[in-house]
Amino acid sequence: MTKIIQPFLTVANYHLLEQQMNKILQALATTKDKDVILAVRGIVESEITAKLVLSTGETELVEQLFDVTDRVQGEAYLEQLKPYVIPFKAVTANTVKSLFKKEKKLKLPNLEEIDFQHICYLTWNDAGAHRKYVLIDKDEQFKAIKGTISNDTVKGICAICNRHAEVNLFTTSIKGRVVGTFTSHSNYICVDSQKCNRHITDLEKTLAFFERITQ
Repeated sequence: MTKIIQPFLTVANYHLLEQQMNKILQALATTKDKDVILAVRGIVESEITAKLVLSTGETELVEQLFDVTDRVQGEAYLEQLKPYVIPFKAVTANTVKSLFKKEKKLKLPNLEEIDFQHICYLTWNDAGAHRKYVLIDKDEQFKAIKGTISNDTVKGICAICNRHAEVNLFTTSIKGRVVGTFTSHSNYICVDSQKCNRHITDLEKTLAFFERITQ
């Protein structure tokens, strides 16, 4: 009897596999040297093995990545993986309101347009107020974060996904231990949050970042 494989990949895991597959396709497109291609496949396998702990069935599914030889096959492989991705926890408008209940003029995100199977964190901007709102799912519970965003856009490294991109300054403030004091954290993060989400391949690092700016 064949054992049914349940969803086992986080969104970040899926992005990792997509990124590693692209390394193989890039090698195949740029060289005919079999040793170079073999070396790239070896590096990819090491990267995946180091970051994913898989059962036998899950391993067999993931290892099909090593047989990809062109973009069409690669896209079909990624499509095949989608049923095994654990999506970001579903969010309702009422949930958002309850998490930001002190915000009297809260701008809600358009939840109907969001593909929860492709995001590691949920974020939206209130451009008029220069504010950014973020939801992360940590230990099966939502954590709400808000801060201000600068108008200035520069090229730099995003503190969330660690990729080079167009970034702006995101500043959060939390109450200090002494009454009336606040601690502020300012970090450059991607202007394009959708691209930022797609670049995340290590969810623990992302959660650790949001943990740091709320301490």
